[in-house]
Amino acid sequence: MKRFSIFFIFLFGCLAAQAQDSAAVANDVTILFRKENSFGLTAHSGGFGIIYRNARHVSVWRKRVIEAEFVSMRHPKQTKVVNEQTSGDAKPFFYGKLNYVYMLRFGYGMQKVIFGKAEKSGVEVRYNLFAGVSLGITKPVYNDVLVDTEDPNIKTVSTKKYNPLDEHQQNVSDFYGPGGYFQGFDQLTLYPGAYGKFSLSFEYSTVHQKVAIIETGVVADGFLKTIPIMAYTKNNPYYVNLFVSLLWGGKKN
Repeated sequence: MKRFSIFFIFLFGCLAAQAQDSAAVANDVTILFRKENSFGLTAHSGGFGIIYRNARHVSVWRKRVIEAEFVSMRHPKQTKVVNEQTSGDAKPFFYGKLNYVYMLRFGYGMQKVIFGKAEKSGVEVRYNLFAGVSLGITKPVYNDVLVDTEDPNIKTVSTKKYNPLDEHQQNVSDFYGPGGYFQGFDQLTLYPGAYGKFSLSFEYSTVHQKVAIIETGVVADGFLKTIPIMAYTKNNPYYVNLFVSLLWGGKKN
């Protein structure tokens, strides 16, 4: 009986040690999570916005990715000015700006790992290719305009949609400042187009189930019609911008 007791104690000790070793090995094994969702912020040379992605592994090193992105777009020549002929309380505004412009992108892409993580705290480098539809959205600009009254020495302020053909909106001195931003949402105009994107991403999360990515690259948008952003200068039907994005999310099987 004593021998059996010693044997069972020895066997139990071996099994416990094996279980600990197996757990240690399991903790060191990188699990391939097939699905990945991430959400983040993006800034480019013409504005900023938000981005969402859903990715699925097609192999250990490659993923199929669907993305949706909403960004603002500015004209490279738009600058803020102030009517210095007022009493000093005038606000800066974009003189000559016709529309605020936003872009809604829906795309499909492929992602491939260039350098995998050497260890848990390392960085995985990937390249990404995307293509899809791009929808330009314009909202007209409203400004506070100085309007004459019966008294030639007194002017009143009236909020008007910017119109470069209006005789009362020809000079900086005709404006008091920007109007209400939320005016004009009932006058949105859509411009269909397409986009393409190339980027490098750096995934640095130290937790296998989490996603933390810095991404940088170039994106090009093209539209069937020219989008009118500014008066008195050339507007283009295409845009090319450099960008950087920060994304966070999670993985699952």
